[in-house]
Amino acid sequence: MNHYTKLVLAITLTISATSIVHADNSERSKNGPPQRPTFESIDINEDGEIDFDEFSSHEVPHGDYETVFNMIDIDGDGIITVEEFESHKPPKPKKRGEKEQ
Repeated sequence: MNHYTKLVLAITLTISATSIVHADNSERSKNGPPQRPTFESIDINEDGEIDFDEFSSHEVPHGDYETVFNMIDIDGDGIITVEEFESHKPPKPKKRGEKEQ
């Protein structure tokens, strides 16, 4: 390949990649933050409680399943009640450049 062809190819790839990233960011901002699931959508067996198996069958946006489950399960009994679920405030995602404390 000659120098001109390589340059044109590099520019084309850069423009394509930039367009994809821009489209992805536009779609995210249009939809807003992901919606929080309802208690009922996680309580698969409909017994009024969420155990770890039910909880881990859903996507967790931040952290690992065990850590998030334990944060919500205030009394540590291995079950998330409706009250625990509704009183839990999810942590806000860290902003770019923000250091962990």
